[in-house]
Amino acid sequence: MIVLSVMDSFYQGLACMLIIFIWYYYIIGVLRWRTVILAALLAFIWAIISVFLVDAVFFAIIAVNILSQLIRKRRLNYFQTGTLMLVNSVQILFSNIAIFIGRMMILAYAQINNGDVNSSHYLILIYIIMLIIMNATMFFVLKRRISIVIARINELNLGKPIFGMSLILFIAVEGIILLSFYKKITATIQVPLIIAFFIMMIMMLWQMYFFISSYTKKQAADYQAQQNAQLNDYLKSVERQYLELRKFKHDYKNLMLSLQDSLTNGNSPEQTAYFKELIAQSAVETSLDSGKIVKVQHLGNETLRGLIVQKFLDAQSQGINLTVELNTENFVIHHELVDIIRIVGNLLDNAIEATQATADKQVICAFNTLNGTKEISVRNPTNQKIDANKVFELGVSTKGAQRGFGLSNIHQLVAQHRNFFLDMNSQDNQVVMTLTVVEED
Repeated sequence: MIVLSVMDSFYQGLACMLIIFIWYYYIIGVLRWRTVILAALLAFIWAIISVFLVDAVFFAIIAVNILSQLIRKRRLNYFQTGTLMLVNSVQILFSNIAIFIGRMMILAYAQINNGDVNSSHYLILIYIIMLIIMNATMFFVLKRRISIVIARINELNLGKPIFGMSLILFIAVEGIILLSFYKKITATIQVPLIIAFFIMMIMMLWQMYFFISSYTKKQAADYQAQQNAQLNDYLKSVERQYLELRKFKHDYKNLMLSLQDSLTNGNSPEQTAYFKELIAQSAVETSLDSGKIVKVQHLGNETLRGLIVQKFLDAQSQGINLTVELNTENFVIHHELVDIIRIVGNLLDNAIEATQATADKQVICAFNTLNGTKEISVRNPTNQKIDANKVFELGVSTKGAQRGFGLSNIHQLVAQHRNFFLDMNSQDNQVVMTLTVVEED
């Protein structure tokens, strides 16, 4: 049997504690040169303590961490404490596996060469090498997933559930190790238990990862549904306002007839002011009822129809004419409507804002259907030469520096769908942005 000396026990504890604290600081996101030095100092202190407490030192580390948080902050950070317990559990298992492998290698070498089996220095050397290999492998395998899981845990406030799961695992693993130590259970029995717990821990972590991923997707879906409902209600409200403005023309005509006689025979300042107000209302009514936007009623999606009406009113308030063109009596989008509305809204916003700086105040939004393919084009005048290769980069815009976020967002949305295509054509001081949607069954 290989018996560790006091110094060998210290080196074993130092290696294990250093890895524990480095992992801990890495996972909670504070690993810097300063914290590496702190980890080395803490590892040195706890390595000395481990010579006397042996495996009970892990309980002491958790207890000190909890007490320090309660004393300094008057509350417990469940995520950080749960992380420390999880890291301790992993390193306990890795340490026992590394020691077992080291013992087997030395015993095998001794049997072959009839050497001294009490080679504790070689055992600690093998132990440190195996510990580094196992932790490095775990880091490279889980590096990307670790950052994702940590972000989701913090985002969804899952610190308490993680703390509970880590506590159960830590008590179980540490309990088996301490029981094996005090009851003098042989490695033949202890190692299968350790391996069983190691497999269970991997499955538990894997299930934790999928639970967090599934929960995140559910939260994102719920949030998207809520946003869609709010957008739908808002655009329906805009459409109702549009319909009310169209109905105004009937009341307008009657009011004009009632004032005609009194304005002919009298010269009341109050009536004259009222008449001018009606004339102003007439401009809105005429635009709505003219060919500029009347075709919007042929858009089969309420939210899309409401968006166009809203942008029409926004454009008119800025002295810009927005005209709608359709080549069909019923233009309907069947899939990915939310992203299409976001793209069209950004295209129209960009076109309206760009048109403000031009003499031609005309923006055209055209909807076309051809063999199951939908095309939505936005045409606007421009005074600038546009580089089609750079126009969709973040911060690049035809409207000035640091204002190209709308076009960048459009490019990102289009890239998320394999059936979306965006084309830009610029000639004769006109820019045409065309979104093509190949609708799938």
